Amino acid sequence: MEINTVIGKWYRWFHPPRGQSSSPDTPTTLDTIRKILSRSDTLKWDSVPFPTPLHIELDYVYTIDEDAGHFTVTRWTGTNRTLYPGTCRATLDSIRETSLETIESLLEEVVELPEHNDHSMSGSNDEVKVQYLLESFQINCSIPAQLNELQFQLFTDFVFIWRFYFDNAPTWENSFPTFAALAIGLLRIAAWDFEVRNTDTEDLPTTFSSLPDWKAPVHDAFWFHGYLIVSCNTDQIGTAVATKANDFVSRSNSHAKTVHGIAISIRHTALFEIRNGDIFQSPPIPLVTNTSALHCSPGFRILAYIFTSNCYGSSADSRESWGVTIPTELFDMILKTCAPRDLVSMAQASSLVEKWYYSSIPQICGISIHNFALPIPCCGKRRPSNASGVYCSLCYVWSHMECAGLSPNASSGIDEYICSDCQETRPCTFLETGGICQTYRTKRVRKACSAVHGGKSTDFLLRDSKPSYRRPELWLIRTLPRQPPASNVEYTIFFSGVFSGLGYGFDEQHD
Repeated sequence: MEINTVIGKWYRWFHPPRGQSSSPDTPTTLDTIRKILSRSDTLKWDSVPFPTPLHIELDYVYTIDEDAGHFTVTRWTGTNRTLYPGTCRATLDSIRETSLETIESLLEEVVELPEHNDHSMSGSNDEVKVQYLLESFQINCSIPAQLNELQFQLFTDFVFIWRFYFDNAPTWENSFPTFAALAIGLLRIAAWDFEVRNTDTEDLPTTFSSLPDWKAPVHDAFWFHGYLIVSCNTDQIGTAVATKANDFVSRSNSHAKTVHGIAISIRHTALFEIRNGDIFQSPPIPLVTNTSALHCSPGFRILAYIFTSNCYGSSADSRESWGVTIPTELFDMILKTCAPRDLVSMAQASSLVEKWYYSSIPQICGISIHNFALPIPCCGKRRPSNASGVYCSLCYVWSHMECAGLSPNASSGIDEYICSDCQETRPCTFLETGGICQTYRTKRVRKACSAVHGGKSTDFLLRDSKPSYRRPELWLIRTLPRQPPASNVEYTIFFSGVFSGLGYGFDEQHD
């Protein structure tokens, strides 16, 4: 059981581990809530940046919102095969005044309204094709970067680890700090803007008490890797771009005639361009959907292509000169010795470093990718590096022209190309409350990157539990080695010094 409470800021308290949870239909719960409201409780509260959602390890989450004046109960409903979070609510006044013995009879079900996505281009916005804006952003339809293979796995792993937050749309729709933490996490993965540590962390495993409390923007419009990001914690993307982006540009000191930007609303992302005061925006592209813990979404593919593309500052910055000639090998050695934060900063400041950064697999040493099944599912091959290809207009998967059955010289109609997978089964385009958890419980099939590490073929696997050397209870299992392996967590990923929830290791290596 967990209790969230807010009086200007959020606090929370968990029922002691292994203790009996107090349900809404017991007098104990009503008594506890009244003590909290009267400030006579003896609970040890922790200050938190935002409320914690219902987790599979929790029976109930009670939220006391003194600012809004209501009490909310979130609990699992349905059967073991179909579980969804259900929400009921009562006013705090009714709890204070009731003569009943329990809260249960005061609760009223909160019915989630159907999703209303504002996909219209409000104001002066003109809707244009995604491909048009990619070309305007100078993103070519070239073969995906080798980094994309890992990024697409990191995306699904990130959604999986924090699925109870992504699944709880009412929380991030009504709490901007929650929204901002999730959104910047997605953007950092798309831009490979994080620190990789070759070590285990005490923060594993990520549990119901874990928080995505890394540093996140406090404003809904900000610059990120040269793009104007507009955050919208509802799906009114058209309205958000028309107002927030224009306001931000008008207040900034930038005199650029053209601004390239990305709107993000968790469920969707959209590209936009402000040129001489006019706004051109793409249709919304699904970003986090019910299937995002299993498959990379169209929206994240677009983001990864944008941040890791091979244009590498094709403007005047591409003529950058360091004044001295540095051999390629020495240049590579210098960059590999840089601290992760310094390396990310250098990549943003120097087009030469940026080119090296996104054409390699920075920060993860000793790993190479030979099969690119996630970004190039047609054949998994990334050769030749200058091969011509085409994006699927629905899922944005890249395919070789010959794999797609198109002529290498084809030009007409490729903007409307639909890959064979999408012709058979259209990608999921919606996110329901509890949808990620339910989809995962139904399928439970998650892919991992095939890699070569230490000269042997292996899989790059998410670690969502403690490594064996921190689990002494395993030492009693006779089938295991007498002493567990020194570590089975090879890499951990941090956002500005805060653990992202992502830790990785390799399976038993095989030839």
